Amino acid sequence: MVRKIYSAVLALLVFILSGCSIVTRPPSAAAFMNSYNKEFSGHAINFAYYSGELVYRKIYDKKHEKKLSGGYDIVDSYEWNVDFSYTYFLRKSHFTVGFGIQTFTPFLQPGFVSEYFGVMGWSCMLPFGSFEDKGNWKTDGFSFTGGISVIQQLPLDENLRIGVAEHLSRNGRESRWKDSECGGGMGPTGACLGETKSILYTEVGVGAYISYKSFALEYRYGRDISENRNRFTLSLDWMFSKAKPQEKWIWK
Repeated sequence: MVRKIYSAVLALLVFILSGCSIVTRPPSAAAFMNSYNKEFSGHAINFAYYSGELVYRKIYDKKHEKKLSGGYDIVDSYEWNVDFSYTYFLRKSHFTVGFGIQTFTPFLQPGFVSEYFGVMGWSCMLPFGSFEDKGNWKTDGFSFTGGISVIQQLPLDENLRIGVAEHLSRNGRESRWKDSECGGGMGPTGACLGETKSILYTEVGVGAYISYKSFALEYRYGRDISENRNRFTLSLDWMFSKAKPQEKWIWK
């Protein structure tokens, strides 16, 4: 019964949030590896903080004779420095599928998992559409974000595990394009409201984590090879599962 309630709530949230954003960033490797236990289902809550060469500035096109995509000449681009995620995992044998929400983006997270090794993939669950810029600002013209990660884990005892992971992903950040005539209208602060887009970039990176019982601390480095930026992620996971229908909640 509880499982059906969680599934229904998740489906409702996916419906409500669909269309909000296609932006995803690599999910927790520690939480994914923790799905390999005696339980068929499990839950993970993740809080991630991002630092490094994030984008928090307006970018102006100096060559006004060459307008940006859609006739815009100014872009107000910004990058979230935090993410809050919830994931519901279903496992069968060595295969796990996760259904989750990362801030405003519903995502799918399938993969192979074992005690020492895992391969996870992820992608946004939003419909493909004109969410991304197709102009000159580091996008490739299709609205997909996601990636793949290879994970190696070493259990030190029954409760303590350490691991490393390598990933290749297509991430993104939000931006608001503005035209010189303010075609989008004026906002409450007097700012020109343009069309919201997502600027996508390709990232390669490595990370490490330590997991103890139901908690995990993970640190990740990512190299943005589209814009030559360095980004860092520090995340905290809380993972829990239900043993049997007749038992109370237990913490792993």
